[in-house]
Amino acid sequence: MMSEYNRLPAFLREWDGRRRLQELLRYLPLGLAVGLFLGLGAALLSRARPWLLRGELALLTLAAALIVVAVTGLMVMARRRSPGDQARFADRQFGLRERMTAAVEIQSGQLTVDGAMATRQLNDALRAASAVDASRQLPLRLHLSDWLPALAGAILLAAALWLPNPQEAAVLEQRAVAAAVAEQSQTLTELIEEIKAADTLTSEQQEALTQPLEEALTALNQPNPSREEAVAALSAAETELRTLSREMDPASLRDALAAAAMDQPGELAEALRVGQLDQAAAAAGDLAASLSDLDAAARAALVEQLTGAASALESADAELAETLDRAAEALAADDTEAAQEALDEAAGQLAERAQAANAAARAAGTADQLSQARGEVAQGGAGEQPGGAENGAGASSAGGQTGEGGAGQNGASQSGSASTGGQTSGTGGPAPGGGHVENVFVPQRPNLEGEGEDIELDVQCLTDPALCGPLAGQSPSSAEGRPGGSLVPYDQVFGNYRDAAFEALSQGNIPIGLQDLVRDYFSALEP
Repeated sequence: MMSEYNRLPAFLREWDGRRRLQELLRYLPLGLAVGLFLGLGAALLSRARPWLLRGELALLTLAAALIVVAVTGLMVMARRRSPGDQARFADRQFGLRERMTAAVEIQSGQLTVDGAMATRQLNDALRAASAVDASRQLPLRLHLSDWLPALAGAILLAAALWLPNPQEAAVLEQRAVAAAVAEQSQTLTELIEEIKAADTLTSEQQEALTQPLEEALTALNQPNPSREEAVAALSAAETELRTLSREMDPASLRDALAAAAMDQPGELAEALRVGQLDQAAAAAGDLAASLSDLDAAARAALVEQLTGAASALESADAELAETLDRAAEALAADDTEAAQEALDEAAGQLAERAQAANAAARAAGTADQLSQARGEVAQGGAGEQPGGAENGAGASSAGGQTGEGGAGQNGASQSGSASTGGQTSGTGGPAPGGGHVENVFVPQRPNLEGEGEDIELDVQCLTDPALCGPLAGQSPSSAEGRPGGSLVPYDQVFGNYRDAAFEALSQGNIPIGLQDLVRDYFSALEP
């Protein structure tokens, strides 16, 4: 009896396997349709905002379709049904009138019958099972209706991939900017490490030089910074470093020392003459050690030299001038010990000035590197924009140097080029034979508080351009007769104008077709 019953589960498993294949043929097209529509959704999203390129969408769709189809097939084939479920399906599908269900329930003890009745029922169920033609009653066929959703998804996806996507240029630009920002972030990190490792700088100087770099690095490390934000951060750091360079550089001291030592002999005078403050500090220390070996004539010459240097340095460096004057007085009074002490102090002061000069040079060099980094970020992705390289002026990536052609002799001529759609004859940079203007006229802002007052707009620039400041290569003109404003250095106001323009770009206030022109315009006008 049990051996006969073992034939029944074999029939049930065979029919259940064929049932799985039927379900697989029905659900696989639906899984494919789901994957295609997921790809279509990604394609539509990429048209609404910059996200993926055409090839990436195709790969994403293929991956989604394969994953969904594989998961669907796995779910269908891995599903396990009990013998009771298999028997009930067979009874319904093949019209076996509950024979399979009754046989399974009798053998499992769910139905209690005597042995003879169970044997007859099992034999009847097996005869009915042997008469079933599963290939005919469970046919494996593909139905067109099952494939219609997948076909519709494929057609829509093909159309979405074939039609030009206006966001692809933005995607390429974003990625180029992201790559440039990542590269410059690494550059900033290396610069910070170099400055912190420089033993020629004091801790205060290291902190002063690294602070703008760290602020710029923090801005670049923000999630998805725009090109304008990255350029503004690098530009702000560059401006601060150039300011530090000017503040730290003892240029006036070197000039005064060189003038004081112009006609004087000796190593100290030679070092001062060529502006080598570190060598001058070493020479002053050596001179202090050799004072006792000098004869009267050499002492008199040294007194004269120190007195002249102190007099020349009085306006440039009062502290150093006072020290040199003390050394001269002590030497004139034959107080060698006091003279040596004063010269040693002067050597220390010169060493401090030399260290400041080194810090200034470091700040200037770092600012030049930031200028190059800013140019690379500003040009990131510009080659992917239609007409971006031809219509814009473009800044060179090498420290803000411009290419051939002229950027215009003043802001008015450049503005005129911009207003005519960027049809310029040059590609940016200073005009031949000249450079950017040194000063620009800044009108005084009217008082907007209270009820207001009538004002007359300053239109001299339109009627007489000569009143608007010097052209390139000319000397700044006087601001007399220019009511309501003043002339200020060009490099002090350029950053405000550039930052305002880049902020407008980031807010979407500038038409897309003009954004590259605005960027290139301000890059060409970099001081």
